[in-house]
This record gives sequence, structure tokens and C-alpha cells, in this order.
Amino acid sequence: MEPSLVDAMMPSLTAAVAAYGANVLVRAEDIAAVETVRPGQRLLARLRRNEDARPRIDVAVQELASALDDEDFRGALRAQIKSALKEDVDLASELESLLAGSRVTAQAMGARSVAVTRNDGIISTGDNATIQR
Repeated sequence: MEPSLVDAMMPSLTAAVAAYGANVLVRAEDIAAVETVRPGQRLLARLRRNEDARPRIDVAVQELASALDDEDFRGALRAQIKSALKEDVDLASELESLLAGSRVTAQAMGARSVAVTRNDGIISTGDNATIQR
């Protein structure tokens, strides 16, 4: 199991949970859903196919939905995904295939957040910031 797979999955999963809360677990794919949400929905649907992992994944998603900025809840979801990957040898390749079509590479959450895939300069979101180079 590759930690980088879990890292690659987290933006899509978090986007889906952020958009729909715990309802992402039962919500049918919505035609109007933004492009960043659909990959997370697909990843969660695949993760939930395993009957043993489903309850643990569901709890972790519900907890993350209640506190999106809480790194502990993100960590709990990551831990459940890692457990599911250890239990299912084919899961990693299926999830990687799903990620291959995903365009989510950066995600901003919270007040004054910035999402970038590459930055060679300064990004400031603060009031009255003084920037020196």
C-alpha cells in the first residue's frame, strides 16, 4: 500500500464531503455536481463496496463532515482508507484508475484559503500584509 495513493485521494474525498457532508455516502451522482466532487463520490462508492470497511469509512466521513478543518478527522479517514487498502489487494489499482480521470490536484478550504498546483511567487491573503522579497 502506497501512502502517496492515499495522499492523492484526499483532495477528491474532502471535496465530496465538503460539498455534501455525510450525505455523500448515499447521494446519487448529481448531474449538476462540480467536477471536483464527482471523483470523490466515485472513490467513496468504491471504498464502500467492501462490507467490512464500509461502516468504518462511513463513520470517518460523517466525522469529517462535522468538522472539515479538523486534521484529526482527516487523519481518521486516511487511516480507514489505509486499512481498507491492506484488506483488499485489488483496491489500490481500482482507486488509481479512478484517480487517473480526476483533475483535482489542489484544494482550498477555509477562510482565505488558496489552492495552487504550482507557485513561484508570493501568495498573501492577509489584511494589510507587508511583503518583501
